[in-house]
Amino acid sequence: MGQARGPSLERLRTILKRQTNPGWGSDYEPAIRAVRGEAPNSSHAFTLSASKVPGRSIHLLSQQESFAAFLGLYHPNVVGLQEQRALMPDMRPHPLHNFPGIIAGTLSPLKGMIDVAQRLGYLKVLRRVWALDAECEGGRRELVFPYVGDLLWAMRAADGRTYCVNWSVKDSEIAFKRPLQTERSIRSREPLSTAVLPRHEMECTYYADAGIRTILLAATGIDEDLRSNLRHLFAHHNRIIRLPDDEQEKLLTRFRHCLDTGVPPSELIVRLTGAGKYSLEDCKNVLFQGIWFRRLRVDLFRPILINRPLMHETQDVVVRYADWFSEVPC
Repeated sequence: MGQARGPSLERLRTILKRQTNPGWGSDYEPAIRAVRGEAPNSSHAFTLSASKVPGRSIHLLSQQESFAAFLGLYHPNVVGLQEQRALMPDMRPHPLHNFPGIIAGTLSPLKGMIDVAQRLGYLKVLRRVWALDAECEGGRRELVFPYVGDLLWAMRAADGRTYCVNWSVKDSEIAFKRPLQTERSIRSREPLSTAVLPRHEMECTYYADAGIRTILLAATGIDEDLRSNLRHLFAHHNRIIRLPDDEQEKLLTRFRHCLDTGVPPSELIVRLTGAGKYSLEDCKNVLFQGIWFRRLRVDLFRPILINRPLMHETQDVVVRYADWFSEVPC
């Protein structure tokens, strides 16, 4: 769960301005941007441009989030993303209420973090800031400062429905049970909690109110070779190819033949570029986009090297990680 550098009234005003009614188009603004002054000091924040999220940048606050983001963006049924979405204190419409083609009246609302905390007995856990208000006792008004989630996906079901899945991303499973290291806990040497921390329980309940499943996703659960392959393929996935569609299809067919016969793609590329028929960049982009968009089904759990034979897919990534994208547990 991403957090800004610290609660403040100024940061709260910024979040409320950006997240009052977040949509799914190019106008979406994350609660925390991957820029200096907003991203956590210890993060590896950066932005991505993805064909599935046109017209804007995706703001990611950690390497672990990037591993998860590449996996989500690869999934053929992902149709939208809201990263760094604020978990608002008060009641809000379902996240899909303004998604194109959705009938908002059929969706359950988000009841808000204050309501969630009251039900779970966690009101004291909520972070707060204070604003000057002469009408309040002491001249200050207490305001709840929102937590910020990681990746909220919009998914297209087999029957055409659209639903959401919320991913809370950490480096490992134990991180979801590790309390923040405070001066008190250091002094008392209290044992680590064996239960999911209150903030994660509140996040799960917050989205469950709207019928949205939350996955506590450990990035270590994503295969290392898969992570590397998806990162490399993503770098090519939306590059311009200066070939007509029919020429791209012919070239992709030849790469399929390489896959079937065990010929390294580089051998075909050298022949084609040497004859002046295609550019090196077009060849590589056709190959890597063919794999990314699942038109060339290769084994993504082994390193993809163009100077080595490609291996046929033995396990579909979408099937292996199906539970993470499912509306209900598989």
